[in-house]
Amino acid sequence: MITPNTAPRRQGAIAFGAHVHTLNGAMNDCHPPLRSFVADYQRVRLREGYASTDPEYARRLPFRDVTGRNTAAWRLRALHYLIIRAGLSLVRARGAGGVRVLDLGAGNGWMARRLAPAFRVAALDVDGTETGLGALRDSRVTRVVGDLEALPLRAGSFDAVIAAATLHYAIDLGGALAECARVLRPGGLLIVADSPLYDDGSARADAWQRTHAHYAGFDAAHLASRYRGLTRAELDAPGLFRFVTVSPGLVSWRAAISAVRAGGRPRGEPRLPVLFGWRR
Repeated sequence: MITPNTAPRRQGAIAFGAHVHTLNGAMNDCHPPLRSFVADYQRVRLREGYASTDPEYARRLPFRDVTGRNTAAWRLRALHYLIIRAGLSLVRARGAGGVRVLDLGAGNGWMARRLAPAFRVAALDVDGTETGLGALRDSRVTRVVGDLEALPLRAGSFDAVIAAATLHYAIDLGGALAECARVLRPGGLLIVADSPLYDDGSARADAWQRTHAHYAGFDAAHLASRYRGLTRAELDAPGLFRFVTVSPGLVSWRAAISAVRAGGRPRGEPRLPVLFGWRR
């Protein structure tokens, strides 16, 4: 989980692989609105079953949800993880040391941990607490607390960036995509996965009303201000990446069957696709 526009702007980017201590005191040093967002988001995710203080939770993801509360969602994310791994096998390193991968919006770091044996991995998120990057204790992974729209990383630092369940937290999607392009080398790969993609702005606006009501039920309606679905037109508009749909991301087999019977997916229903985008 990453939230934009509340952390300080980039001030002296770091080189990937540098010996960086970014977690100690990071949340105490950030702006009060950001601390409030992280605290409420953590509280809501714990109640939803999408976070846990049990170390086994992150270690078992995405193939097992130890809370048992979101099994179907993690089944889809496990499939997408395998697709992401296959996609990374297509990436070639530009330099010594192997393929450099940024896990953007890494949450508790489960993906970064699984990728670490095969790739040089950095995990970045706004949450450095015990349910966020603080849960990731793997010396092979560089952990960075940072802002989605102002990545504190040097240009061209990565061969691939993974934005899994991340970009729908960007208020300025164009700015977030520009940052992804900046830290990628020319021809590098951006993988977008598990963010809700809507047919158009109207369908997304309807969904946002439901999201607002959902967070209001947890007495945290302000979280909805930093959560918005995506449209394919918005992803393509900046012209920074050449996107290809690798998996359509229908939410369930029931939805897939219904779509086939109806001759297409019902308008307004989101997809959670996997997109590969090559930096132009």
